Amino acid sequence: MGRHVPINLWHYEPNKVAPIVFAVMFATSGAVHFYQTFRYKSSRYTIMLPWAALIMAAGFCLREAGAYDTHDLDIYIAGQVLIMSGPPIYAAIDYFILSRVLFYIPYLSPLHPGRVVTTFIGIDTLIECVIGNGVSRMVNQGLSPSQRAVGEIMVKTAIILQAVMFGVFVYLGVVFHRRCARKGVLSRAIKTVLYTLYFSSTIVTIRCIYRIVEMFQGFDGYIYTHEPLFWVFEASIMFVNTVIFNIWHPGRRLPGDNTIYLSMDGVTERKGPGWKDDRNFLLTIFDPFDLVGICTGKDKKTQFWNMSDEEVEKLIEDRKKNKRVWWKVLLDPFHLCGEKGKITKFRRRGTSDVEAEAGLRGHETELGKTSSTQA
Repeated sequence: MGRHVPINLWHYEPNKVAPIVFAVMFATSGAVHFYQTFRYKSSRYTIMLPWAALIMAAGFCLREAGAYDTHDLDIYIAGQVLIMSGPPIYAAIDYFILSRVLFYIPYLSPLHPGRVVTTFIGIDTLIECVIGNGVSRMVNQGLSPSQRAVGEIMVKTAIILQAVMFGVFVYLGVVFHRRCARKGVLSRAIKTVLYTLYFSSTIVTIRCIYRIVEMFQGFDGYIYTHEPLFWVFEASIMFVNTVIFNIWHPGRRLPGDNTIYLSMDGVTERKGPGWKDDRNFLLTIFDPFDLVGICTGKDKKTQFWNMSDEEVEKLIEDRKKNKRVWWKVLLDPFHLCGEKGKITKFRRRGTSDVEAEAGLRGHETELGKTSSTQA
């Protein structure tokens, strides 16, 4: 298996059995994930599990087709791109799951739970695009050596960035884990979810290191020209990654609704308004910790876990009244127009300032007249 053959696209004779096996295994895992997602009503944060498994299965199907035609460039590129795209999606799944855990215990979260998604997913999406573009360039032997080298640099940079991002991600999870332990709210269910995330993060990081070494060795390196390493450090460990979520599915241990949270007694579950971030999407990316809100005190207004039941109900009602329909958000994402838009508020503020200034001038005039009369 994997005997070095430099004259074809693969640089070896690709295995014709393993792709079928892994395609079936990933497809089976994806089908189970699909059932579990709807069984536990966890589509908000686990819907990408069946999608990732499907992408990996499709990649191995194309790899099987390419094993019988080792000179078909289109099949080779498509299979490589799909298989390389799967792990970043599994990384995104880890982000979503941690975000859901932070929504469940918001008062111990190192940052706004929604910002985990906007920040990490935003960067992960960029990584996904770079990897896809880079792989298509790198393996396309119809391009010049310099063009393929650019693709190689793109993939190297993206994978290194992914490893760094995972380091930051695991650090956030550890900080949250320690806070829960100190406060005595670390239940067995939360422990299971966090340990599953740590294991998944380790797997994805090992896979990143494997790909980094492969990229730096180049096309003539040992990893690129020997197939067995691919089946161990890409196919096998990523299958283990999807299976652990089948066994310890987070939907069994976490509520599907982001508004359900664990009260500070560590036992009672309550329904709140949800920890919303009403800032602009771009601000959530460039200021994920909401340092401006912390400095100005605005961040305290969202801390519903410190509110009474009456205050929580009032907050929920206010949000229902101020909620914008989806098409208005799509057409005006910055909320510039409308009765409560930024432009209207700016005009009202300006009008209020003018009226206040006019009122002050009128008051000064009246004082002047009074003084003249008294004189």
